[in-house]
Amino acid sequence: MQEHQRLQKIRDIGIRLQELQLVSRRGDCSYAVLALNYLFGVYQIAKPQGLPLAEMLQHLADAVMTRHQLPYRRLTADSVLDFFSQRYQVAAPFSVHPSYRRRVRVTSLQQTM
Repeated sequence: MQEHQRLQKIRDIGIRLQELQLVSRRGDCSYAVLALNYLFGVYQIAKPQGLPLAEMLQHLADAVMTRHQLPYRRLTADSVLDFFSQRYQVAAPFSVHPSYRRRVRVTSLQQTM
């Protein structure tokens, strides 16, 4: 999976976490950063700094396997995103965040008038 696809999945998880009121978005924090901070906090591990996203997710995958004693041999960076998507029941991925859709609709309506 490419990095932008991973970021999209993480963002979708962040949006779902906010819908479940597990986190609250404040300031300029993105949904992806919000989700990563929450997940690393839940598993009580330090969020690694300066690593590529795939390696960061691999650290998270190792913590998930250890805590939940999963029968899988190894979770990958991509499969840990699927794990959290299922765990938090993330709906079909948004192609565009709903707040952006509203802006597009208003703009397209104004153009037709």
